[in-house]
Amino acid sequence: MGFACIVFALVVGTWNGEWFPSGRAEHRASPEVERATIRAAGRMLRNGLAAVDPTGREDVVLCLNEIRDAETAEALCRAIGRTNLSVAVVTGYRRRDRFDQQQDAILTTLPAAAGSWSRWKTWRDATPPRGYARAELVVAPATTATVYAVHLKSNYGQTTEAIAESNRLKRGRAVGQLVEQERPKRGKFRAPVVVAGDFNADRFGKDAEKESVFRTLEAAGFAGCFEGVPYEERVTHPGRGRGLGSTIDYVFFRGFERDGPPLVATASDVSDHNAVFVRLKPAPPSPAAPR
Repeated sequence: MGFACIVFALVVGTWNGEWFPSGRAEHRASPEVERATIRAAGRMLRNGLAAVDPTGREDVVLCLNEIRDAETAEALCRAIGRTNLSVAVVTGYRRRDRFDQQQDAILTTLPAAAGSWSRWKTWRDATPPRGYARAELVVAPATTATVYAVHLKSNYGQTTEAIAESNRLKRGRAVGQLVEQERPKRGKFRAPVVVAGDFNADRFGKDAEKESVFRTLEAAGFAGCFEGVPYEERVTHPGRGRGLGSTIDYVFFRGFERDGPPLVATASDVSDHNAVFVRLKPAPPSPAAPR
């Protein structure tokens, strides 16, 4: 039986915790405050999952950004409260002589065949920051899906067009690396892939045409979770004022298709990013290419 013939739904979520669990750059809040933040975040993610999967029977993948460390990821996993949810991988980025406090993590209820992480390739002129978390998850007998959690270059401190272009270049190079890594081998089964996280780019914004990340993913056969979704239902980074919010957190997928509209869950009490949840199901087989 092929992957596309198996009937199931997979709930994929992504969320940037904003220097989780302290809420401030290079800062540790008191243990009591951080425990309260972890509980609140766990409740928000648990409620978001329940809204997309009321039965609680579907498998789950959560791609998280700006998580302090593996200990924090484990604590958040427990706070979500799904007994079969576990941490598949947490990155170990370093900043000079210490670990970065903006790690990426993948949590899942699926069996993990492998988990790893890597920094992006080095470029002389514009090397992307951080890297990616990667997990190979068993989604069906003899079928694994590769899941990437990414946090692409931000626009923080962007004061000139030259800096903006450099930031776009860094984002584009990161996504281009993933697409190249997941390029299907000739004559081989094209395994399903998910890329999720904070893209720091708005596909629907005024500068969308300048961003290469979305064109690169689409050209490689990926679809996004927000296609056809109105503005009011896809704001993942709320702005200060009506109409100023943006859509910068995404779930992109290949080998799957969306099973219903995505859900954006408000997380304003714990982060400046909302969480995104979407149900996926196996995509039907692509028609054979003409000989």
